[in-house]
Amino acid sequence: MAAEHDRLMAIAIEEARAGAAQGEQPFGAVVALNGEVVVRSRSLKVSACDATAHSETLAVKYATQKLGRRTLPDCTFYATCEPCPMCLGAILNGGINTLVLGARNRDIKQLAKIAFNFNDYTVERFAEMTGWDLKVIEGVRTPECIELYATAAVELTR
Repeated sequence: MAAEHDRLMAIAIEEARAGAAQGEQPFGAVVALNGEVVVRSRSLKVSACDATAHSETLAVKYATQKLGRRTLPDCTFYATCEPCPMCLGAILNGGINTLVLGARNRDIKQLAKIAFNFNDYTVERFAEMTGWDLKVIEGVRTPECIELYATAAVELTR
């Protein structure tokens, strides 16, 4: 399972890098089903002039549309960074129960000028507050995910 998580997070990292190369913020996401990629996405906030076009919200949208169903309880979500509250709400509403994380907010908070001012927010606290039985797997390719934000040419204003 660790090798599968590693492989799928690498795809999310590719998305984040591709987005950053196009002037987007360096966030990437993957929704997988039985170890296979359903969708992959990157942030489109900058080019779309859309504050809601985060990689995670787009991944949930694209996956539900592709699979033709509103919820994805049998899917696993991969995020290069701990999702913000809006994105985590989309993952919750998508019915996803397993979240694999690269970087945590605490890992990259010092690299952002405006972003990640969520005080003591964590995905676990959000899940507890909402009564969501969310399985969180962390530490997958964390150094590479942190590096996305350390070397990003764009200012993180998430």
